[in-house]
Parts: sequence; C-alpha cells; structure tokens
Amino acid sequence: MAHRNPHPLWQHLPPERRTRQAKLQLQARRWLAWLKQRRQRIAVAVGLYTLLWLIPLLLQQPLITSFALLPLVLVPPVGWLIYWLVWQEFHG
Repeated sequence: MAHRNPHPLWQHLPPERRTRQAKLQLQARRWLAWLKQRRQRIAVAVGLYTLLWLIPLLLQQPLITSFALLPLVLVPPVGWLIYWLVWQEFHG
C-alpha cells in the first residue's frame, strides 16, 4: 500500500527525522492551517450548528428543531434588508 507523503520534500529528509510522530505533527499543522481559513471556519460553525439542531429532530421534537433552525434561515435575509435600508438612507 503506497503511503502519501505529507509534504513534497518529505522524501528528502534524513530517515531519522521521518518518524511517525513527525509525520503526524506535520499533518496536524497542515490541518490546523487549513482550519484557520475563514471559509473553513464558517463551514465548520454552520455544520456544527446544523448537527446540534438535528439532535431534537432525532428525538422526535420537530418544534424545537424549527426554532433552532430560524437563525440559519432568517439571518441572511435580515442582514440583506439592513444593508439595503442603510444603502437607501445614504443613496436614496
């Protein structure tokens, strides 16, 4: 089974530095750097929130689930409305 190198220069490291622990540390640093990007943080936050509001639905509580879903549904249109009203105030 071919193992993928965690970095393009991994194969050029001396064998004593190519340990399993070093490989895991490099992969963890790359994963954390990826998570620090704004788009990934937003996606993770929305995904976790979605999983949290699905829990009551799985427990046969659809009303609580619908209330928990309201922020995800209402925040974008309300934000757009606020933007439009402010724009109208200064440009209208």
